[in-house]
Amino acid sequence: MMQELVERVKDVAKDAVNDAHTVIPGKIVSFDPATCQAVVQPVMKYRKPDKTTIDYPQITGVPVYFPQGNNQQASISWVVKPGDGCLLLCAEQALDYWMYGSESDSDLRFDLTNTIAIVGLFVHPGPGVQRACDEDAVVVMAGDVVLTVKPELVQIDGNLQVNGWIHSTEDMVAGSISQQHHTHTAPHGETSPPH
Repeated sequence: MMQELVERVKDVAKDAVNDAHTVIPGKIVSFDPATCQAVVQPVMKYRKPDKTTIDYPQITGVPVYFPQGNNQQASISWVVKPGDGCLLLCAEQALDYWMYGSESDSDLRFDLTNTIAIVGLFVHPGPGVQRACDEDAVVVMAGDVVLTVKPELVQIDGNLQVNGWIHSTEDMVAGSISQQHHTHTAPHGETSPPH
């Protein structure tokens, strides 16, 4: 009798844990930058009581995380495309109050309907990861343009457009021409270097 009770308690506890979602990998199906929400497909299988498996359903209205601060005046953003990998975090309770300012009647806890997506989870690394590790650097890649931040310098491979002023406390060199020491040939002789 006691053994049966222990087994039943174990089964109830196992069922409760099995119904609570925590973290699951997913793929972006679509993304709306105006709302910063995505439709996401969890990339795992759900095991039914009869031991067969089925795909999880798509989840709609999933908020997507981007690093932001200073009341969103400082941020890092990138394009989100269908097929991008993501990590789905299942919230402890409904996200309605946080997202819309209204409380929810939902008692669902750790449910797939209350997930947040962190985009960038892939099985295999992209070329930027290897380059960052090889060069002890932070590497930002956008197509053919690569920004590499190393302890001793910042390097840009690609075209650079600056909309604003540039201030340098040291000399700037374009090709082989020094901005501090260059001269020009004029009709009355060579000019003096800039001041």
